[in-house]
Amino acid sequence: MRKFLSLLLCLSLLLCAIPAMAELADGTFTGAGVGMGGDVNVTVTVEGGKITAIEVGAHNETPGISDPAIEKIPAAIIEAQSTEVAAVSGATLTSDAIKAGVAAALSGETAEEAAVVIPFEQPDVIVIGAGMAGLTASVRASELGANVLVFEQFARVGGSAAVAGGSIVGAETIIEKEAGIEDSIDLLYADFPRLGGEGNFNPEVARKFAERAGTAVDWLDTFVGVNFGERMPTYGSYEPLNVNRVHFAVPENGDVSKSSGKGGTGFISALMKKLDEYIAGGTACLLTETPVTDIIIENGTIVGVIASVNGVETEFRAPSTVIATGGYGHNEAWLKEFNFTNVATSTPASASGSGYDFARKAGAVFSGMDFCTAYGGAIPVTGFTKSLAANLYTNPGPIWVNLNGERFTNEANADSKVRSDAWTQAEENKVFIVYTDSVINPEMPMITGAADAAAALAELIEAGEYVFKADTIAELAAKAGVNAENLEKTIAAYNADCAAGKDSAFGRETDLRPLEEGPYYAIMTIPYVLITSGGPQINADAQMVNANGEAIPGAYLAGEIVGMGNVCGHTTIGGIGHGNCATWGMIAAENAVANAGK
Repeated sequence: MRKFLSLLLCLSLLLCAIPAMAELADGTFTGAGVGMGGDVNVTVTVEGGKITAIEVGAHNETPGISDPAIEKIPAAIIEAQSTEVAAVSGATLTSDAIKAGVAAALSGETAEEAAVVIPFEQPDVIVIGAGMAGLTASVRASELGANVLVFEQFARVGGSAAVAGGSIVGAETIIEKEAGIEDSIDLLYADFPRLGGEGNFNPEVARKFAERAGTAVDWLDTFVGVNFGERMPTYGSYEPLNVNRVHFAVPENGDVSKSSGKGGTGFISALMKKLDEYIAGGTACLLTETPVTDIIIENGTIVGVIASVNGVETEFRAPSTVIATGGYGHNEAWLKEFNFTNVATSTPASASGSGYDFARKAGAVFSGMDFCTAYGGAIPVTGFTKSLAANLYTNPGPIWVNLNGERFTNEANADSKVRSDAWTQAEENKVFIVYTDSVINPEMPMITGAADAAAALAELIEAGEYVFKADTIAELAAKAGVNAENLEKTIAAYNADCAAGKDSAFGRETDLRPLEEGPYYAIMTIPYVLITSGGPQINADAQMVNANGEAIPGAYLAGEIVGMGNVCGHTTIGGIGHGNCATWGMIAAENAVANAGK
């Protein structure tokens, strides 16, 4: 029932090497493998029975991150005359896609386009998106007896969760009780205002989340079969909660480390396994590589969607539609409309913001859009998609200044919130990392994201567009576009504080090293996002509401599009992202099924 023929072909081909060299016919062949952003197309040239060239063609992989794989994997295959070569660290999905594409090209087989066959006459519930929220909604709606039709724009399910950690928050869970942890819904709700959310969240929505988050964790645990490993909740990775209630899923690959691996895959694999049971039973249908391009509205009610099926715009109707399309972190227009002048992204292409477009068309009211957690230090060499960043962590000697040439924080001791605020509030969202050779550790790279950081930094300095070098402060300011007079005053004041052993401006106590002798350097950086925090307003039943506070019939939301800021305010709570996916996925499904009369 699913358009997985090409994916299955590529996966099967990866299980073995390409044919022996003697079996290869001369010619030029094309194939494709599935990467993070969809198909990665390759063209393979064979001469004299040997692979002589591999060209990576059209793809939607993340610039910077995928570049090492695109550069190294073809060369490695040519050298080995086999696809059995090691993936490039940090670009495994792209590496595997290239290898699968080469294997497909040389196999002599082609994957035919699968016909769209829906096993039921009329879906009760349409789900847009097969990330964690969409899969949760699909499984829960199927469990309740509905016929469920799921659309996913890419060949791979999982969305942002496929590249995320495995934390999820919930109170009064079975796992907490097993561990002897006393918790309550009231305590979870109390954490929202206590940690900075006061006045910034929807009390009705926040209370519903607190009430249902624990049951969502239990459902994933006992019904879906998610592996929670050690089954020992913690405070999480951000502001400490008042109770250990952040649970951790084990990644699909079995890595139980809480600080590494991609635990989100543990949720996705378990949910997909459960959804497959309903697909096999004929009550669910998942169409991958089938983007929803529009919603159908009749008399103010959402009655279905328009999806691109094999390139043909096709109508699908249902009494209820769950919009689980993720956030807008990969949509530059939305980010610049509500949050930033300059910004980069590290979110997957699946966070395209399409659901926000649908909500705006339906007359939804947006809430919490002014708040968007950002990370600092992106160097916009690849435009909107983040690839390189300044090293703000293991080389804390530099100072940070804005376009006006002024320091604005204690750089060496800035926590995640201070860093986020620094870049979010800076003029044009530009922050300059200013240093001299004497204040840095030469063993620590000044930039991250490049295989050879030193060489990349040298190239950036030579180009003089994002990294600047000068013999004097005034010359540096002129190159970087920073206020020269203020920068000279700032560095003079900072050097005096270093000599006195006390930062009179911001109380910095560590790594007080004067910037006394040139050459001087400045790295121009902007913020980048991993998740968005605002979204269309909803009620406690996960229904979109209009300006009058009335529910928009037929429409339900789940996941990142709900906006964690609308649930817990202007703060970051460990596990809130996956919590919104599971909790609102269940609530949306339950009400969508009831609306469909099932």
